[in-house]
Amino acid sequence: MKRIFTFLSILVLAALACSLPSVVVPASPTESAAPPAAAVKPVETQPTEAAAQPEVQNEAGAAVLYFTIGVHIEPMGETAQGYKSGGKGDYHNPQFFQRQVEDILKVAQIVEAHGGRMTIQAQSPFTSVAIQSGSTILADLAARGHEIALHFHEDAHLGKNSSALSVQQWCDVMKQEIALITQASGVTEVRYWSGGNLYPNVYEAAECAGLSVNSDWKNPQMQTTDLALVGVNPWRPAGGTDGTDFTLFTQHDPNGAIIFLPEGQYDKNNFASMRRSQDAGGDEAYFDYLAQSLYASLEAAQPGKVNVFHFTIHPGEFRGSPQAPFAVIENFLTEVVDPLVASGQVQWMTLSGMAEAYAASER
Repeated sequence: MKRIFTFLSILVLAALACSLPSVVVPASPTESAAPPAAAVKPVETQPTEAAAQPEVQNEAGAAVLYFTIGVHIEPMGETAQGYKSGGKGDYHNPQFFQRQVEDILKVAQIVEAHGGRMTIQAQSPFTSVAIQSGSTILADLAARGHEIALHFHEDAHLGKNSSALSVQQWCDVMKQEIALITQASGVTEVRYWSGGNLYPNVYEAAECAGLSVNSDWKNPQMQTTDLALVGVNPWRPAGGTDGTDFTLFTQHDPNGAIIFLPEGQYDKNNFASMRRSQDAGGDEAYFDYLAQSLYASLEAAQPGKVNVFHFTIHPGEFRGSPQAPFAVIENFLTEVVDPLVASGQVQWMTLSGMAEAYAASER
C-alpha cells in the first residue's frame, strides 16, 4: 500500500511540475542585444517609416540639418509708401504681376512634390497689387503650408535717408507692410523678415513690429556677407550692425528678442549674390556650389543642436528653358536633397519653424 501511495505521489508531483512556467535563464550581455519576440510586435504595427527612423538617426550621428528655400519678392514699382523702386518690371503691370505669380507657383509645386515648404517673403507693391486685383496667390501658398513673411527693402519704404530715421518710424512702416501681408494672405501672424540690414537698431524696430526671426544678412551696397555670420547654429544677437561693426551682431544674448538664422556653412562672402555674377559660371555651376555648401553644412552639424541651411531665390530666377522651367531647382532637389532627406540627415522646415526648434532647444 505504501508503495502504491508513493508511486501516486510521484505522478502528482510530475504533473504539477509540467504545469509550471519554464524558468527564464538570464541572457549573457551579447544575448541581451536581441529583444524577446514579444517586444518586437508593437514596432511591426507601426508604419515602416516610423520603424526605420531610429536607425537613420544613429547612422546620421543624431545630427539633423533643417533645410528650406527662401523666396524674396522685390519692391518692383511704386510701394505703399509712395516710393518708386528701380528694376526691370513693375507689379502694377498686370501681365508682369501674373507672370511672377505663375513662376512662384511653379517653383512651389516643384518643392511640394519633394515634400518641402518654403518661406515666401513679400512686400508692397506685390502685396498691395494682390489685394487690389483679388489675387489669392499668398493665401493659396499659406493654405498649402508655405510660410508667408516680410522682405523689407528699407529705401523702398522709408526713402533714401532711412538710416537717420527713428526706431518708431521704422516700426510703423514695418507694421504697414505686415498689415498688407496679412490682408493679402489671411495669415494672422508674421514672424520672419529679411532686410534693413544696415540699420543698427533694426532689431528694436522689428521687435516693436512684432517680428522675432531674421536671416539673409547681406550688405546691399557691397553685395557681400561677412563670414562671421555664416554657420549652421542660430543665436540671439545682442544688437544690429551698420555693416562695419559686427560686435553686437555676433554676440549671443540669451534674452535677445530676435533669433538669427545663419544661412549655412558657406565659404565665399558673395554667396548670396554670386548667382548673378558672370564668374559663377551659370545656373548649373551655382547649384553645384550650393551642393558643396550643403554638404559642408552637414559636416558642421552637431548632435543635440539646431542646425540650419537655406538658400534664396527670386520669382522667375533660374527659370531656364521654357520646355523644362526651373529644371535646375528640380534636379538639385532630386539629386542632392532627396537622398539626404531619405537618410534622415536633412529635414524640410520653414525659417520660422527652425526658429521655433531653436527656442525649444533653449528650454
